Amino acid sequence: MHYHCEVIMPKTKDIQGDLESILAPFDESPEMDEDAKGGEDSEWISERYSFWDFWVIGGRWAGTKEMCICGKDKLDAFCAELKKRNITVSGVQCGKHKLSPASQIPMVDELWCSFFPTETGEIVPCPIFAHSNDQYDSDTCIACDICSLEELPETLTCARVIIAGPSHDGDKIEAKYMISDDMYNGVNFVPVMWDGKVTTALELFKKDLSTYAEKYKQEYTPKPDWLCITIDYHS
Repeated sequence: MHYHCEVIMPKTKDIQGDLESILAPFDESPEMDEDAKGGEDSEWISERYSFWDFWVIGGRWAGTKEMCICGKDKLDAFCAELKKRNITVSGVQCGKHKLSPASQIPMVDELWCSFFPTETGEIVPCPIFAHSNDQYDSDTCIACDICSLEELPETLTCARVIIAGPSHDGDKIEAKYMISDDMYNGVNFVPVMWDGKVTTALELFKKDLSTYAEKYKQEYTPKPDWLCITIDYHS
């Protein structure tokens, strides 16, 4: 199954590298060498808490933030127009719906941009459909998939949120807080008391930070210029 995660972390010049550092301890891969784990003396998170075997920036969730910004009413109106024009999709779905026949793509993209015009007037792919990105390639993510916290849509929801910060020795970045919509208790998955909103996860983390020493509270408190990155992970 594929799930939607949002990773919140300090601004960086190496997004891919820092994401790898944050997510590595939760890899479900059965075999991992000592270098990947950080060496023989490092603390490694138990396999009981691993949750992914593949991840990519954007993926099948690419454009989710953009659609939140667009607003439900306007999106509903757009979808109603698609239905009116008898737009058809492939009967086989793997991720986003794929327009079929593909000859519909230019018309759908033009319609999207008429509802949600870009600042430059450029025609961009409709993020609802599979042609908008390569769901297995981080380099094809959609602009809003990597945004600052001050650009975060209030309505954004997902299955998991990770908030990261520098390690105690400052040599890497690591997860400082994580919440997901369910939890495995050793027998079955049980729901977590969380509404799924990224903004709520931030509020819960800030409550946790109230018990931290002032030095770490300042260091780990998310700032407006921190990044919020959409991740598609498979488990």
